[in-house]
Amino acid sequence: MALFLLCALPVSVTTALVTPPSQSPDEVTHYCRALGLLRGVLLGVRHSEIDPLTGKLELRTGLKVHVGDFASSFGHVTILTPYRPLVTLEDWNKSERVAPNPNLFYVNLPNTATYFPAAYVPGALGVAVARVFHATPLHCFITARLFMAAGFMLVGLATLYIAAYGEALLVTVLLLPMTLFLAGTMNQDGLLTAMTCLAAACLTRETRGWRIAGLVVMALVLGAKPPYILLMGAFALPLFAPGFWRRFLDMAVALLPVLGWILVIALFVVVPYGKQQYFPGPLYTGDHTVPMDHANAAAQLHILMERPRRFLALPYYSTLRDAYTDFITVIGVLGPLQLVMPDDFYNCWAACLVFVALGLLFTRRPVVVPLTALLNFIAILGAIGVTYWVVDITFYLDWTNVGAPDIDGIQGRYLLIFLPFLLFAIPSLQSVPGLRRVRFTVPPLLLALPTAGMALFDIGYIPLKLVLNYYLH
Repeated sequence: MALFLLCALPVSVTTALVTPPSQSPDEVTHYCRALGLLRGVLLGVRHSEIDPLTGKLELRTGLKVHVGDFASSFGHVTILTPYRPLVTLEDWNKSERVAPNPNLFYVNLPNTATYFPAAYVPGALGVAVARVFHATPLHCFITARLFMAAGFMLVGLATLYIAAYGEALLVTVLLLPMTLFLAGTMNQDGLLTAMTCLAAACLTRETRGWRIAGLVVMALVLGAKPPYILLMGAFALPLFAPGFWRRFLDMAVALLPVLGWILVIALFVVVPYGKQQYFPGPLYTGDHTVPMDHANAAAQLHILMERPRRFLALPYYSTLRDAYTDFITVIGVLGPLQLVMPDDFYNCWAACLVFVALGLLFTRRPVVVPLTALLNFIAILGAIGVTYWVVDITFYLDWTNVGAPDIDGIQGRYLLIFLPFLLFAIPSLQSVPGLRRVRFTVPPLLLALPTAGMALFDIGYIPLKLVLNYYLH
């Protein structure tokens, strides 16, 4: 806990203060959801209007926010190159001068309106507190970021306090540069990663009370990330241990609100995602000369069903194509996925992850049963593999251009949620037949030493990279 506090606090707070507005993935739309909570808006609202470019009636989904708050979330930058936005003194002054404007403006939020808003609560509280002191819209935005960082810190500390084992893996996931950067912005993925770690920590206690607590936390995560629903199966394991049906029933009850939320957003919120005009890709069997301006799940599903092997081939080849990009974005590509670190930096953090994962082999567990450990290994890795496939197919249906020969939109930060579940996939050596008498275990702090070294380095390195990228020119 002390290691986490020492390393995470300065990085997340510095990120919140130094990173210009809108310079994290989808930050404007995430901020709008937090602003909506202040007005009691939990669901996005469908809205139809005429597209001025095409003249067609178009469905949108979003909510109304104050004009001044919405404008402040964009900030002002000077584009030196397409991958180098700079903040000059004039840019910062323009952001400071955005005046409060209580008029309401409807904002289209096709990529965030469907998320259950639990992770936006800290940001909404931050705006509310800042308004009490009559802060400017820019300062409301920065305060919201600081409250998101504070929420992340509290969840992270609770995770490490509760965990019965696997602390080294959990603290490594929490201290990854990608996690800490997102934690200091309005993007909810940093806090959702911490909440997933908390759910896994509750499950390590192996009592019904803590299991139910973990189920509640995981249900909140799934409200924002429905494709990961199979991971909830970890809370019913082990399969053949006494009390399975009681664990299964607890899991099923926890899934009911998640399924209810999915039904509500499918009926009342979801609309096709709008895109810049494009022509269909080579897999499309219709007229390729007719431009499209939306994702089309029905057309994409037809393409998949036409040759069912595409259900496996497209995720497979897209994963191979994007393997390196996904790898570095799991570790940390800052800004709106533009600020890339040196290769050695990524290799060192990857070594930390491998070290703590292998360290689970030497971690003492409360109960050691060989068959149970093997089944858990198969079940968890199977759930992760199938979930990754579901996420890929979802992105092909709802995001990728119609007829494209590969899947677009997958980013490494979506894989962070998988990492805490390695606690239940990788067995202890004591569960291997013939090694049950092995008493050798490694203390969590020893396993976390490489992580500690990299995290201490990041206290200075990550803020320096942000300052060099945005302010020194």
